[in-house]
Amino acid sequence: MVEIRYGDQYEITDLAGQTVCEAREHFKPDFGIPDKAQARLNGSKVKSGAELDTVLNDDDKLTFAVSRSRTPFLIGALLLALAVTGGMFAFGFINASTTLTATTVNSNFADVSVNTTGTGNLTWNAFGFFKGSIGGPNSIFNITPAIGYTGDLVTTVTLGNGDQLVERYRVLALQLEMVNSSNNATLDINESGAADANDWVMLTLDNGSVSLFTTAGSTNMTIRVKKGFYITHVFPFAGWGGSASPELFCEVAQR
Repeated sequence: MVEIRYGDQYEITDLAGQTVCEAREHFKPDFGIPDKAQARLNGSKVKSGAELDTVLNDDDKLTFAVSRSRTPFLIGALLLALAVTGGMFAFGFINASTTLTATTVNSNFADVSVNTTGTGNLTWNAFGFFKGSIGGPNSIFNITPAIGYTGDLVTTVTLGNGDQLVERYRVLALQLEMVNSSNNATLDINESGAADANDWVMLTLDNGSVSLFTTAGSTNMTIRVKKGFYITHVFPFAGWGGSASPELFCEVAQR
């Protein structure tokens, strides 16, 4: 269950698996949430551009709030400046110019690569009308931040061929985690402030895109399939259609 709040209005409801954007649109008419309201997930700001990719999990707290305008204070400060300086502005301007020095680094802020060893080990054979498990952990993607980059990252993993998978599976679920590439130590991906057993996300046919949030640092990271499970359809008389093999897409962005 997810708690959603705007002002004095709040509700605890089943929003797990939905995005912040979907939750905003759902409660916008009932709570009167304005478009300019800032979303906060578990106390952390969610940028407007990230609302489409930020998926809610159980026990999350989503709050919308409108920041107070500072325009009156700016106007007051300007009037005070005019009063102190008198008519100085009427006689002319004193100008100065400068050139800022900036360089571009010959690398991306982070790179993504497929962990071929892990993906080679991550295989299964499924009968029709069958419940099976997916072993792990197995590494699938490597995330390598650039040397000197210290910003926060959000890594999104998406099912690329869900339309093909649903022809063979009724249920397909992959539990994903992120670890330190050097020692396989679990990393905090849910912004709880501590890396623990709760730092994982579930990629499913119903929830085909998940995000993993990591804080500032240049640690090389690895995304792993911790474990998983599936249920297949009955084998059709005309033979299988679609595909049994998930295609995973990984994207890293700044936040």
